[in-house]
Amino acid sequence: MFSFICLALSLTAEATTPQGLMADLQRWSATRAGGTAPKITLKQIERAFEGEVVAGVEVIEHVKAGKGYALGIFDVPIETLWSGICDEDHHAGTLRVDRSETVEGTPRAHGRTLYQYLDVPVFSDRWWLVQMSFNTQLYEASNGRAWELTWVDRQGDQALKARLGDPYIAEGVGIAWAKGAWFLVKLDDNRTFVEYHSWSNPGGRVPAGPATRFAKSEVRDNLVSMVRFARTHGATCKGPFFMPDGTQLR
Repeated sequence: MFSFICLALSLTAEATTPQGLMADLQRWSATRAGGTAPKITLKQIERAFEGEVVAGVEVIEHVKAGKGYALGIFDVPIETLWSGICDEDHHAGTLRVDRSETVEGTPRAHGRTLYQYLDVPVFSDRWWLVQMSFNTQLYEASNGRAWELTWVDRQGDQALKARLGDPYIAEGVGIAWAKGAWFLVKLDDNRTFVEYHSWSNPGGRVPAGPATRFAKSEVRDNLVSMVRFARTHGATCKGPFFMPDGTQLR
């Protein structure tokens, strides 16, 4: 038991350096879900340890839409951040969405389907349907240190769209596709590394290429807004929350 405790303390200490965290990310890379995680460099992690919110756009060959990503380290417990991220039914007006609603499954639980709507100036408004999933395999492989929430669109699910009907899909334009993830790593009880990436094609008459130009600032703003939301909102929400392995958080 003593040796196990020493090992756990050693792993935590290593993760609190850029090199240690980078080693963790490399070790867990094969367990990340969806295959869309951005290629983060040691230099970017070092900047995050210095207090910077780092953002960028990753260009994917033969895909017009770039992948926006942001990362940072925050003095917030991982459980607090996770609760804020998973509480999508309260994201409207806080993040850059005007409507956010769980339309299938249990709110904040693995496998739920989320509907969101965005009022877009000049162009047609946009809406999307995405399925949210917990990466249980990563959580277990990391001994509970890495928490990942991924999403993939359900834009092609005609039965789902028919069931929701006009109140959800009559106005605006459905985006072409969307993928992404929130990825958290516990550095200690009160400090968390956060990586957020979003990869989508807005569809309609908005070319994916020009839309990509705004991805860098948008993902940075969303990350900062999410941390602010999680810090203040979690204690006021009385609904159940679930950890990446499905057990109830609170």
